Amino acid sequence: MSQIRPLAPELAAVARTELNEVETDIASKIIELRRWIEEQPYLTARTDDQFLVGFLRFCKYNMDDAKKRIDYYYTYKTTAGDLLKSRRIDDKVFGICRAGIFATLPKPVGPGGPRIHFTRMGLIDTSLYTAKDIFRFIMFRSEIEANTDDNWIISGVLEIIDFSKIPYALLRQFEANLFKKMAAFLEYGVPTNLVGTHIVNASMDAQIILNLVRLVMKQRELLHIHSTLESLQKAIGKEYLPVEYGGNNGTYEEAMANFEQQLNDFSDYFDEDEKYGVDETLRQVEPTVGPAANKTPPTPVSPPSPKCVSVPEESFRKLNID
Repeated sequence: MSQIRPLAPELAAVARTELNEVETDIASKIIELRRWIEEQPYLTARTDDQFLVGFLRFCKYNMDDAKKRIDYYYTYKTTAGDLLKSRRIDDKVFGICRAGIFATLPKPVGPGGPRIHFTRMGLIDTSLYTAKDIFRFIMFRSEIEANTDDNWIISGVLEIIDFSKIPYALLRQFEANLFKKMAAFLEYGVPTNLVGTHIVNASMDAQIILNLVRLVMKQRELLHIHSTLESLQKAIGKEYLPVEYGGNNGTYEEAMANFEQQLNDFSDYFDEDEKYGVDETLRQVEPTVGPAANKTPPTPVSPPSPKCVSVPEESFRKLNID
């Protein structure tokens, strides 16, 4: 019997209807995926039930897609040292947590709905943190969520970002190649789907940056720009916003404290994580995803993102203003 968390009824229904989950088949699918990992001489990966079922769920139990995504996940982490640096939680990670930049809100969009992230870009102190530091923090958060948050895995994540007072020095650090590297791991590595990004209080300079983001987003139609807080409240629903933005979905202080506790709880996990990855010298065949050592991670040959939809190219050029 598999050792995974029981799902809330609403999430279990989503897993059945949208992710092809058959409860009686979960254990055998986990065993099959684990056996494949153990047979790959180049791949050293986590194989606990909860970790593997996240990838299976994301890939709708398509075994080939799950294998590709795990391959890419570890290949990227092995070769993207310039972005991820040490896998260990350090003072910068705790500092970003305590700065009040990021909040994972306690209530998802309905019991079976996506998790909500809220980000306040204006609180990033560029004398202390770079864009790469921010991305590294996001990776730590994503890996914790991959192990703890069933809404995040099964129903995806809704991102809300306040761009007010965003430091110009930070905007200057964002360039297309950096976005491409970040987007590659977020789209093809972590087992979740972005179901929408809502931006509020963006200056004209920030909107230029957002257009760069759209160029590397697979689901560009999910980016929305709100000119007022009222527009954001109408689109999301006040009940799903933090108290600081007129809602009742927890406070930033509570979210910061909760995540700092998670960082402490996962300290050993990340210390251990440095032993996992790929050894390209042991890869016996040409990789189906991921780069050879020291190359930029490419887009997988067959992107294993099951919920992604095809969007006409002309729609990519439109920036939604709500």
